[in-house]
Amino acid sequence: MKKFFVAFTFLFLHITYAQLQDLIVKPPYYIKTVKLDDGRQPVSSPIIELGHRIYFSFDDLQADEKEYSYKILRFDENWQPSILNESEFIDGFASNVITGITTSTGTLQSYTHYNLVLPNDDTRILLSGNYILQVLDEDENVVFNKAFILYQKEINVGVQVKWPTDVQLKDRMQFIDFSLYLSGYTILNESENLLVKVFQNNDINFSIDFRRPTFYKGAEWVYHYPDKALFDGLNEFRKFESKDVRGFNYGINYKELSGKLYDFYPYTAVPRNHYLYYKDIDGCYILSSLQAYDDVHTEAEYINVHFTYKGDLNEGESVYVIGRFNDFTPDESAHLTFNEETGLYENVQLLKQGYYDYMFVMSDASGQFDWTAIEGNFAQTENIYTVLAYYKPPGSRYTKVIGYGEASSDNIR
Repeated sequence: MKKFFVAFTFLFLHITYAQLQDLIVKPPYYIKTVKLDDGRQPVSSPIIELGHRIYFSFDDLQADEKEYSYKILRFDENWQPSILNESEFIDGFASNVITGITTSTGTLQSYTHYNLVLPNDDTRILLSGNYILQVLDEDENVVFNKAFILYQKEINVGVQVKWPTDVQLKDRMQFIDFSLYLSGYTILNESENLLVKVFQNNDINFSIDFRRPTFYKGAEWVYHYPDKALFDGLNEFRKFESKDVRGFNYGINYKELSGKLYDFYPYTAVPRNHYLYYKDIDGCYILSSLQAYDDVHTEAEYINVHFTYKGDLNEGESVYVIGRFNDFTPDESAHLTFNEETGLYENVQLLKQGYYDYMFVMSDASGQFDWTAIEGNFAQTENIYTVLAYYKPPGSRYTKVIGYGEASSDNIR
């Protein structure tokens, strides 16, 4: 029975991933450092409170000045296109030209930096929910896009991270226990109109979804699912920094200037079969450069980062490097290939100077991903969990996000 519930959890994760990934247009090779978040540091998030600032930026390595525009699309809780007209969820224009344009200065790799802040004088999003921001070229072709979620705190959400009740899972899984506090807010027909999603480390590709509470305590609706609300604890993210092209950088074995750009080599990874606590930033990255005197966005260098992994793979297995820098997506660009000369699996990422969290993910011959095979799986790992409550009132034409809660497994009990 335990295996069934764990498999059931992964089924929900897989469905959520497929729904959103079908909509995502990855940036072309010359578009780098695409960021859309709330601007918090060190742990930023694409889950943002409605009305707060949304920070969006990217670099074009072709280093010319193109006329890019943005377009905001709305989706329902299952990432299906909304039936609303743009004027119903946007005050102003849903699409407009990106005017924040600056060129790099003093860098080996020239680039043009584009940035956008929402809301602005032209565009204000009116409704909470799921969104995608498209970037269009001069011919209105979609160059790439980025997903995000807006929420409101119309109800309170209490979240706790606990040890699993099943002792066989206690060493590797984390159990999320949560409640909705309505406090006068009316929710009708919750089994059909209310959907609650739980995310780990602000990765909106994956969630575990819940349709109804397990029991009611007046205005408190309790979601106690000890066999379903389970996440792998994983391990703390690996990390490196590249902020200094001349001096020491944490996590870097060696670096060199070969050709036109710097090459940085993080220490070769091996499978981790033990847990060691250190503070990470839950997979995020922070741009930072000691060589940038005024603006890191236009003065930071681009660096070839050479990720390497040493370990044995079975036939059909593959290894990928993931983090916020690639939206935790183990796609072909993140794939490590075997180098017979070095005996290592290798992948090169062109990344802007900064501090980066990363992790290695394995897939089997059937294409199923395992985030624990290389990194290990430990219940004491620090993770952030976010709970969002989606509600579609009877007769309404759209679903809104009415509740937000967050907890860290630092306080696991």
